[in-house]
Amino acid sequence: MVRSLEEMELYTKKIEVNKLTPGDILAYDLYLDHGAMIIPAGTKLTVNHIVRLKNMEEKIVSIDLTKVYIKSIQDSKVLMKKAMDGKPITKKEVVKMLQPLLKETRREKNIVRLLLQLQSQDDYTFQHTVNIGIVAGVIAKWMGYTDEEELSKITIAGTLHDIGKSKIPMQILKKPGPLTPVEFEVIKKHPRLGYDILNKMPSYEDEIKLAVLQHHEREDGRGYPQGLVGDDIHPYAKIIAVADVYHAMTSKRVYRGRISPFLVLDHLHSNMDRLDTEIILVFVKNMLNCLIGSKVGLSDGRKGHVTFVDPKAIGYPVIRLEGSHKIIDLYEQKDLTVEEILIE
Repeated sequence: MVRSLEEMELYTKKIEVNKLTPGDILAYDLYLDHGAMIIPAGTKLTVNHIVRLKNMEEKIVSIDLTKVYIKSIQDSKVLMKKAMDGKPITKKEVVKMLQPLLKETRREKNIVRLLLQLQSQDDYTFQHTVNIGIVAGVIAKWMGYTDEEELSKITIAGTLHDIGKSKIPMQILKKPGPLTPVEFEVIKKHPRLGYDILNKMPSYEDEIKLAVLQHHEREDGRGYPQGLVGDDIHPYAKIIAVADVYHAMTSKRVYRGRISPFLVLDHLHSNMDRLDTEIILVFVKNMLNCLIGSKVGLSDGRKGHVTFVDPKAIGYPVIRLEGSHKIIDLYEQKDLTVEEILIE
């Protein structure tokens, strides 16, 4: 169940002790074999704590990342409010907001799991802001980007890609239904507005500003605001465009529910003329690797695990039902669909 930020269930992650870093927060009380508690839940781990755990030959502990994510969402609200009021947003502020989450993406290899854990019912605009930075950075790594400065710029651009929406009326952003043609024309102004906001601040490189300006451009020239095609679109903007479409479609919105990641990946794969083909192929391949083996809930209430995905039928994975050895090929039973990915 997806909850509001204030009601988010404890977002925990099991971590090998040798991958712990000072500042990690322990999710659950830790006890010795004879029952004595040695470290209580909520403790911010220090170097001494970590050394102690290693000496005890503790292998794995659970850490709590709930507050980290909620703070990032709250910080993104502050940044959006500053942009709305015409106040400067420094690159240093954005990096500080992202740092705890970037640390987590280096430890969480399964981006699907990470995004599922970081979903909430409320504040789509603000969680979208944070999550696109995360996803864009992951895609860049999958594409072979290794330079840390370049990866940082892509992540920052992803985080700021919708900063121009701070100038769009909230009644349009949160409208519970289709936009009118006039309202859509207003929405289409946000890339240019975002570029103008960042262009007033010398700390942002041209690549970041161009990525913000061009993230709704499309390979076939049917994007906006400039109708650019192919190589005229900045590579960072192409990465952010894929992250943007995927996250928007798999998130719950005020006017519709979430769409299954399998159907979204199928949609992306079937519309490669609009987005960069190479990025789509790399993204789909890596996302499917993350999804294989995942537990899913089907539209008839049954649960199972994904055992295979045919590249020619991405939206219809093969499922092994929970508690049995029965296999269901959703391509042959199209009355059934994957309703949700379940976190184990």
